[in-house]
Amino acid sequence: MTTPRRHGQWRWVAHPPWRPPTQVARPPIPRHRAGPAWGQRTPRYPATPRWGLPLVAIPRRLEPPAAARRTRMADAAPGIVGAAIAWFVATAVAHGLRYLALAWYADRVAPWWIEAVTTALVWVTGTVAIAIAVSAAVTATAWLVEARLRAYEPGTDPRSRVGVWAGSLVVVVNFFRLPVYLEELRRASPRAPSRSALRRWWAAWAVNVGAVAVAYWRSTGDGPQAAADTVLLTMVAALTAAWAFRETRGVMRSFNDPSPRFTRRFIAAGIVEPESASRKE
Repeated sequence: MTTPRRHGQWRWVAHPPWRPPTQVARPPIPRHRAGPAWGQRTPRYPATPRWGLPLVAIPRRLEPPAAARRTRMADAAPGIVGAAIAWFVATAVAHGLRYLALAWYADRVAPWWIEAVTTALVWVTGTVAIAIAVSAAVTATAWLVEARLRAYEPGTDPRSRVGVWAGSLVVVVNFFRLPVYLEELRRASPRAPSRSALRRWWAAWAVNVGAVAVAYWRSTGDGPQAAADTVLLTMVAALTAAWAFRETRGVMRSFNDPSPRFTRRFIAAGIVEPESASRKE
């Protein structure tokens, strides 16, 4: 409610709805303050007032260049692993086309353009796939190191950082050390895949190693039949590599997603009447 005052001014008075307003004396103007905001004029501001704490520049703790680089590599690992899957599938398709051309022209000379196109597809896709596979191995190792740093308390990781890098990138050694590193990470991480998922991942890589070994053994043979068999076995090895990288990406994602446990739910199928109601009927 408002009440009139002298010189055409109004004054706001707050009161309960059950009691009429009362005349309240105006408080005296403070003498220790001066300016237009404390006189008879309406206070004005050159801009919208903003209340709060003043902006203070808080210095950020910069990470070392090596740690920042390792973090970027770990973040890029799932994408590079996905690219490796796509390129190994493309390599398998290229080798499959090459094998079909060899089988179709087994008893006669193939046209030059078919020979050139299939050979170029095999070499280009194979070279790019190997390069991306090496990049995926490096970034996946960086992801493993970062995941272990997050899972373990500072100074409690039983493995050194250099040891994890060496055990993950050295060929033959990583086949036996990587399952140990992932099992330790699974036990220390609150969100981790099941043990069967790690076994499936290891089985995929074991199948891939076997396929690569057989393809390399067959490539040492002589004759057109050995060359055709090598192309077919290389296609199988590329498909198994794509499967292994797919399992690797699934394991990496499972350490960040909640564990799919206790998924069984009970749904009421009907209402059971009490025995008293059935007896009355």
